[in-house]
Amino acid sequence: MLGAAGIITGLLVQGESMTHAVHAVLPNANELVTAEALFVVVGAFVFAKVLRAPMSLSMSLVALLLGLSISRHLPIDYTYSRIVVAMWVAAPLVALVFGFVFLKTINKVRVEDVWRRIRLYKTLLIACSFLAAYVLGANTVGLIVAMGGFDPLTVFTAVPAILLGCVLLSGGEIRRVGQDLFSMRYANALASLLVSTVLVEVATLFAIPLSSTQALSAGVLGAGCSYKNKLISLRPFMVIVVVWIIVPIISFLIGFIL
Repeated sequence: MLGAAGIITGLLVQGESMTHAVHAVLPNANELVTAEALFVVVGAFVFAKVLRAPMSLSMSLVALLLGLSISRHLPIDYTYSRIVVAMWVAAPLVALVFGFVFLKTINKVRVEDVWRRIRLYKTLLIACSFLAAYVLGANTVGLIVAMGGFDPLTVFTAVPAILLGCVLLSGGEIRRVGQDLFSMRYANALASLLVSTVLVEVATLFAIPLSSTQALSAGVLGAGCSYKNKLISLRPFMVIVVVWIIVPIISFLIGFIL
């Protein structure tokens, strides 16, 4: 419920800024094209759901819109598109390095009162969880709702969908990131949430679609690499990376064909 509240708040406060992204990569779109795009994205989500791999809806949607625009010879803002792609490459690298450095640093600090530190971690985790959900709502969900024009009807429709998705459809992704890839501790979770929140919020301020899933997963791996004697399963992470690469390419090709 905390996550759903954060997503809804982010959508209402900053989500409308993502209309710029839609207009930049798919100018002058009609309702039929918009419906086709959203239908394809739902199909891509189902594909990733079967693999239990956290998929970036924002990457898939932007790639699809670019394919649609290029096939229709629409006046795309190519400078903006290159910036978006550069952010997609840079964000997971930054998240991975930050997660590694953050955990290395705090693990060197001597702790006199362990329980006090744990209480502090718990408090910070609650705050960061809400903020991470907030930027997800502002960026990714805002981008999806912006496809419908970001009018009161589309926003009103999105709110119950957010609640249902958080409650019914998030279990596989939670296990993939929080258990299969690396056994999470308070410090790991805090570092991952913090870096993903900052990266996505910065992207949102510039109306750039950025995958919070991508940044979060890379942050988790970076935090895990900071331990000398901690087992990390790279296979689930490689599945995630493959999905990140394949789904946008497929989405682009489908958009181009459509």
